[in-house]
Amino acid sequence: MSLHRDEWLREAQRLSIGQKKRVRHNAESSAAMDVYNNDDSWSAFCHRCHEAGRVMKVHQSIMRRVQEPDRVTPVPATVIRFADATQYEQNRMWSLLIQKGCPPGVIPTELLWYERSVNRLMLLHGSGPDTQALGRALDSWRAPKWLPYGAWFGKPMVWQTRAGAGVTVLAEDALSSYKVAKAIELYAPGSSVRVIATLGTRITEAFLPYVAGDTILCMYDGDKAGLDGFLAMRQRLRVWGKPVLDLRPPVGDPKNNDLATLAERLERWL
Repeated sequence: MSLHRDEWLREAQRLSIGQKKRVRHNAESSAAMDVYNNDDSWSAFCHRCHEAGRVMKVHQSIMRRVQEPDRVTPVPATVIRFADATQYEQNRMWSLLIQKGCPPGVIPTELLWYERSVNRLMLLHGSGPDTQALGRALDSWRAPKWLPYGAWFGKPMVWQTRAGAGVTVLAEDALSSYKVAKAIELYAPGSSVRVIATLGTRITEAFLPYVAGDTILCMYDGDKAGLDGFLAMRQRLRVWGKPVLDLRPPVGDPKNNDLATLAERLERWL
């Protein structure tokens, strides 16, 4: 169900842009509803009755740059499952994922979460104190686009989307790695190929032992940055005596390719 705007809109409009406030919802005994003044809308969510509302600012276009700290912070305690987000919030998340080549079915739904306080789609690994998360901004003016959360201290900044051994596919970003993993699952479900996102093209010393002994298939983006990343990786991993092969797409990145094309590029190793 949705909140009627008369129940919360005036409270939200009293706030400055970017602020939120906990208020009382109608005759409830305590303040349990958050109201927000966002850049493009006013919104509200009641934690007691689990209803939400949003009113777009149709006569106002504000693109205020929001720069969030890029240090690793704990996974927010208020993160919610994708299924518990409002329909509007789910639609925004699906819109981003589909635009990035990851329609429903590519990423397991149980890995999709949402954090209202920063308006980010969250990908979660692990549980309890070992939980790691990646948050993708849904607002174009929020930076950085991706932020890490949780238990990353002392661990390489990589995101594994498919377990395996012997052969490892490396993609630049998490969404591309999910697309590659889905192609393998669909066309070669018994394959032992592992898929990892290196979250950029820069590799660290902590990452090197992570792929020691594997044949590396580089599926970085098909641009200059992807080529430079492949060449640097090949140079760094030469110490392990295993090949690093260039499987980058001619243009774009893996998530922009269809599943059959990705599987065809990997066919020899599946």
